[in-house]
Amino acid sequence: MRGEAKHRGAGATHTALLVAGVAFVGFSAAHLIDEFLWSAPQEFHLAVGPTLILALLFVTALAGLLVGAAMHRLASTFGLALIGALIAVADISKHGPEIIAAGAWRSGPLSVLLAAGLTLSAALAAVFGFLAWRSLRSTR
Repeated sequence: MRGEAKHRGAGATHTALLVAGVAFVGFSAAHLIDEFLWSAPQEFHLAVGPTLILALLFVTALAGLLVGAAMHRLASTFGLALIGALIAVADISKHGPEIIAAGAWRSGPLSVLLAAGLTLSAALAAVFGFLAWRSLRSTR
């Protein structure tokens, strides 16, 4: 009986990870578009061409980690947790002060929603990814 309850808990964590991961992929893509509209690559002295390739590689890798996590792959689950934590910290560090500053930020509420959605979905992917990874690791 205890094993079944533990398995149900692991299943709920895994489902939460997949929901957060799908949101993470979606908000990542939309937020990247918003970044391009507001010339973020130029802010870091990046040419548009290489930045587009980096964006493609990032979203593709993120989707690949999500697929691997859906298949209960230990490395993919850990990778999704790790990239979620890194993006959540990076987005808060970069955009938090900009959003809090006086005045409208970028496209206003929609840009704020995209940044907040990215940060929240990345953070949730990190938390649920770590919990799912820990659960997968204990069953192997």
